[in-house]
Formats: sequence, C-alpha cells, structure tokens
Amino acid sequence: MQNIMHRNQPNKRQTNQALSFVLAQLTATFILSALLLTFDLTAAYSAFIGGMIASLATGWFALKVFRQHAKVSAEAVLATFYVGEIYKFLFTGAMFVLAFVLIKPINVIALLVTYFLIHMTPAVVTVFTRDESHQQRDKES
Repeated sequence: MQNIMHRNQPNKRQTNQALSFVLAQLTATFILSALLLTFDLTAAYSAFIGGMIASLATGWFALKVFRQHAKVSAEAVLATFYVGEIYKFLFTGAMFVLAFVLIKPINVIALLVTYFLIHMTPAVVTVFTRDESHQQRDKES
C-alpha cells in the first residue's frame, strides 16, 4: 500500500529543490531592484522586470517538469524536460517582447543584466547547498 501511495506523488526532494531555486530567484530580484531604486527608478523597475522574467520562466519550467510522478520511465522524464525547456524559451521570449513593447521608458541594460544574474541564481544556490545535500544523503543512508 505504501508503494502505491509513493508512486502517485511527485519526487519531493526535486520539488523542494525547484521551489528553493524559484524562491532564491525572487529574493535576489527584490534585493537587486531595491538596491537600484536608490539610484534610478527606471533601472529599478527594469531590473525587477528582468528578474521576474527569469523567475517566472524557472517557475513555469519547474511546474511542468517536476509535477511528474516519481515512478515514470526515463524516456518520459527526458521528453518532459525537452518540452518544458521549449516552453520555457517560448515563455521567456514572449515576456521579453511584452516588456519591450509595453514598458516605456525601460533601461535595457538593467533588464538584461538582472535577467542574466537571476537566471544564474540556481547554479549559485546549488554550489552553496551542495555540502548540505551531501550531509543529508549521508544521514539517510
């Protein structure tokens, strides 16, 4: 009975990791935007928009990919990742188009630099949490 219940639930560790990535991105977005607010309002909201594009795209990807159940085939997981990545690119492109068309004035440099920095946040989080995850796995085994 426990195995049946486990099969119907997504992989909790991967879901928690994806959630921590999105939360780290949102936190970094708010911090960078607040810092830029002390210099220039346009740069601040442009940075906020760039950070939100990266954060929402990551959240969208995580929602689509990590809702998979723990006991699915490798082929299904791979296909889900590919489709999720394609949708993430399309979503990101659409958000950039909307930002450039609808928001005037916009600081393109602040938007793009913040997008890039926020997009890289999961890699930074992974580096800093690697030791914690190794310790957690050692405790579980």
